[in-house]
Amino acid sequence: MRLNWKQKEALKKKYDVDRIWSFSMINSFHNCPWEYKMKYIDHEKVNTDNVYTIFGTECHDTIQGYYEGKLTYDDMKKEWESFVDKWAADPASYHFDNDKIKAGYLNNISHYFEHTDVIKDADVKNELPVLIVLTDDNGKKFVFVGYVDSRFKTKDGKRILVDYKSSSKSGFSKSKLPEKSMQLMLYAMGFHQQNNLDYDDIECKFDMMKYCTVHFLQENGKWKTSIQERSKWVEKMEKKLQTKLKKLGYDTVDSTLMIQEAMVQNNLENMPQKIKEEFYITNYFININVNTNSVNEVASQVIDRCHEILDFENIDDLESYLEIHYPYDPDNYYCNKLCAYHSTNKFKEENAILGELEPEQDLDALLGDNNLSVDNESKNSIDAEKKRWLNENDL
Repeated sequence: MRLNWKQKEALKKKYDVDRIWSFSMINSFHNCPWEYKMKYIDHEKVNTDNVYTIFGTECHDTIQGYYEGKLTYDDMKKEWESFVDKWAADPASYHFDNDKIKAGYLNNISHYFEHTDVIKDADVKNELPVLIVLTDDNGKKFVFVGYVDSRFKTKDGKRILVDYKSSSKSGFSKSKLPEKSMQLMLYAMGFHQQNNLDYDDIECKFDMMKYCTVHFLQENGKWKTSIQERSKWVEKMEKKLQTKLKKLGYDTVDSTLMIQEAMVQNNLENMPQKIKEEFYITNYFININVNTNSVNEVASQVIDRCHEILDFENIDDLESYLEIHYPYDPDNYYCNKLCAYHSTNKFKEENAILGELEPEQDLDALLGDNNLSVDNESKNSIDAEKKRWLNENDL
């Protein structure tokens, strides 16, 4: 459930603040101050869609549809394939950067909806609002509202907060993970504050939809894991399969043919039963370490960014400041492909990037509202929150 304008106004009054913050605001400013100015200062109505946002939204809607009881497990793949077919048949649809990226994305996500692990025996809520109240050293409050992709409440009262990601795991490397996990950490703080939960009772994890964890039995009898793209997991196990088939007495020709068939089918259905028993796959989750120290550190960083945004908003000639300090970088992937500001026709016309102009769209009709002035900031915030997981450099 998304909070409406009146509910947000009530929160402002309750906590005596002049705005309700969202992590999308923080993220937008961090990614590109030009984008932040356009969305949260100028309140311009723009179409921020691209191929990754529309596919990302479908990914969320499909898995959340299952947990809401709208789709059966088997329906998920059908729903996904139907969406892909409609997208492919639309000549005006957004395009992937190249065919290799397209094939990998579509095949990996298709495999996810056919083989994903689902959390059972837990109460689930999708897009659940979370309130977080931060206070700086001077007593100034920063009130945040966010929405958890899926919140699972287990029978023992623990909360599992899941953020679905269809982006590349390279963006969640050890060095990048602290930045990527800030939002989930804030949500953990919200559950701690509002439900009086210990952090030991809160789990935060990313469900990396394009990948799976391959479990395989080693010669020493111990199980080991390997993280692979879903559409290539059998291919990546080729050498291990050769070794195991040879040990079972299969000659090189027969084992090669069997492995080739398995790679084409991307499963081990044609393999001997013993081989099947020595491999299995599960979802690839990245678990976030949630504790008092780690959450407080994130809270401090977020407060600093809020102050940075407030200072930014008080600059007199903001456009001149941005032109000097944040010039357009065509080699920056985010600015070139994902940034809401740098994707506008206005920007492209002013900078003579004429070959990349997008067809103009009736945004009021697209949003289904002919008068957004009353709650424009709220709607922009909601839209950005819905698509926050695409505001990343790594796809």
